[in-house]
Amino acid sequence: MKRTICIFLSLLLLILCCSCSSVDENGGEQLTYWYAAGYGDDMVEIIKRYNRWCSSHSSDDMKIKLVEFEDYNTMIQRMNIEVMSGGGPDLFSNYMDLPFEKLIQNNAFLDLNDLIENDTATDKIDLSEYNEAVMDAGVYHGKRYAIPAFYSIRSLTGWEALFKQYKMPTEQGFHLTFKNMDEVLSAYLNDPGDVRFMSGLTDSSGVSADTLILMLIDSRVDFKERSIAFDDEFKEQLELLLKLREHSDSADAELPVVFDDGAEKTYLFDTSAYSNPMWMERTASNSARESDEDTGKPILYSCFEKDADTYSAGVVEAVYVNANTAKSEKVLPFLKYLLGEHFQNLVTGTDEEYWSGGGADCLPVLNSAFDNCVRDAHKITDLYGEKIGVKDELSEMTMALLTHIEKLNSVSMYFDVNGSYYNRNVVTPILQDYRDGKINIDKLIGGLTTATKIYLEE
Repeated sequence: MKRTICIFLSLLLLILCCSCSSVDENGGEQLTYWYAAGYGDDMVEIIKRYNRWCSSHSSDDMKIKLVEFEDYNTMIQRMNIEVMSGGGPDLFSNYMDLPFEKLIQNNAFLDLNDLIENDTATDKIDLSEYNEAVMDAGVYHGKRYAIPAFYSIRSLTGWEALFKQYKMPTEQGFHLTFKNMDEVLSAYLNDPGDVRFMSGLTDSSGVSADTLILMLIDSRVDFKERSIAFDDEFKEQLELLLKLREHSDSADAELPVVFDDGAEKTYLFDTSAYSNPMWMERTASNSARESDEDTGKPILYSCFEKDADTYSAGVVEAVYVNANTAKSEKVLPFLKYLLGEHFQNLVTGTDEEYWSGGGADCLPVLNSAFDNCVRDAHKITDLYGEKIGVKDELSEMTMALLTHIEKLNSVSMYFDVNGSYYNRNVVTPILQDYRDGKINIDKLIGGLTTATKIYLEE
């Protein structure tokens, strides 16, 4: 499961101890959400908590029916067929392996602007209270097909001494892009020594050399405008990332490992950084105590942005609604719960809602909940997470993170780039042919071009 929201929600599930599986795929008068047994899907845990909230507020008629399938692939195959014919569940999330861009083109999802704008209730959702850049990730040509709830920043950390060794910038929050990476990493590429570029071991919230390739490809595809830019510059950048991959650990068994068994490995970029300023501040405080003359302080880099003007993030949780649902009036109560201050604070672990020294490493879309995260980043805590004081200034790493968030202008509907339908089913098979030596880089780009055009246009 993700390092982000899922760990926290799984703990909540143990507390709630409620089972909601069903063989009734229609749900009667209830909204429905499909899931597969044994497949990590945080939206299931969110819905279970929402259903518990409905019971405690005498709103059982607003509960969502969870429909369980024994096998994930069977569920997805069935869902693809039914959605195209006007059926399927009422609710979808970005956890599902569905071609969302193509489904949007086919008007498979409800325009949620209609629901929000026509709401006459006193607790109407006011979109101006939320992060505009993140919320707009779900907007296609003026129609709001998805509602993001939480998001995360992609960033990397390394150690000051190693960066200085390779003549890399040591300023916190340095904006590393696909356009300047050749210059920034030139000394490393000329003589990497025994330093690996990156570890290949990455969870869904991490970054590896392989995911960087996917990020580069994604940066050259405009899914909303249905255009691609696999030009000569793209080829040069791809060749550089492929070279960096050769200096990285990988799950690919055919990639040679150049270190003796048992030898300690050193990585230029050794970890993905936190997104929540509360977690970042604690990490910065611990790292400051651990740093020494050999390592120096930890340095935060933005994670290979498209260009100097791009500040990106990825959506962790998002909801889509079936355009053919007959229960649209029941959607708004769930969205209000998901976007409400109580739940937004609860997931991210601020003092406003049951602070326990923890929370998920993600960011809330609600501006006031984000402000609470920044406020609580100033806390000084003991080993048990209990507040023992307040610091006047945040660390340079945390301030660099906050600057990135403030400039945010490019948000993907996927934080885990491996999880999108396009990357998993269109891009990865072609990349694997290249890795297996079946095609050269020109055929790799040609294959990507043809397959992407088919995905976008047909």
